[in-house]
Amino acid sequence: MSRPDRQTFGLRASCGRIRVLARQALREALHLRLGLLVGMAGLGLCGGAAGLRQYSFGQAELKFMADFGGAVTGLTSMVLAALVPAQLFFRDLESRTMDVLLTRTVRRWEYLAGKFAGTACLLAGYIGILSLLLTMILVRQGRQLGEVQPVLFPIFFAGALLWMKCTLVAAMTLLVCSYAGSALFAGCTGLMLALVGQLRSLPSGGALTVLQVWPNLTLFNPEKLLTGPATMVGPWLLGLAFYWAAYLLLLGALASYGLKHREF
Repeated sequence: MSRPDRQTFGLRASCGRIRVLARQALREALHLRLGLLVGMAGLGLCGGAAGLRQYSFGQAELKFMADFGGAVTGLTSMVLAALVPAQLFFRDLESRTMDVLLTRTVRRWEYLAGKFAGTACLLAGYIGILSLLLTMILVRQGRQLGEVQPVLFPIFFAGALLWMKCTLVAAMTLLVCSYAGSALFAGCTGLMLALVGQLRSLPSGGALTVLQVWPNLTLFNPEKLLTGPATMVGPWLLGLAFYWAAYLLLLGALASYGLKHREF
């Protein structure tokens, strides 16, 4: 009896189930009309940065285009991070797919981990495509201006930081999904919680002090990567990775606890 139990509930079996759930979540996310709409809007706006070359911004032209493309990538990625997991969660809930999965050998945390991993893969592909598009635009414009600045190299590092930020937003949304009643409420609340994380750097006092325990999403802004001393970048990135992983585990544990006590 002990051997079948290990095969069913061991770490390797859990990883296998999470991989299957993540693959299915990614497949479903790619077919979401809302995700496709946001993705096409992001590609169009980011590609529209190339149209800014007809305006003269002086020597800061490349920086302006990079900032514009980065802002578009960040905004659309945050929207996807909040709306996609909510849509996937409640689609399974309404179709009774979740009931079938959770009554078998799939545990609550495995189900949430699979949905999270599928969303994280979608975000990685989306941010990677927009970063590549933005890099191509900046390289082309830089050659026309006769100056290829080192600003091109940190774009993918900034994309990696944005991916970490968006995966935290996805984890926040899944936490809300564990007790919410609709995908609209969960997605909007996820965006509001992301806004709270963006405002963490502002001074707060009184009742707002409790918000200091919430993840500080401003830590994932790439300014320190671009302006900080080169010797401090490595330790900063390592500390940020631990910070990101710790909050992912905390949010995942809370979401698993909420889903465990939810009535279906």
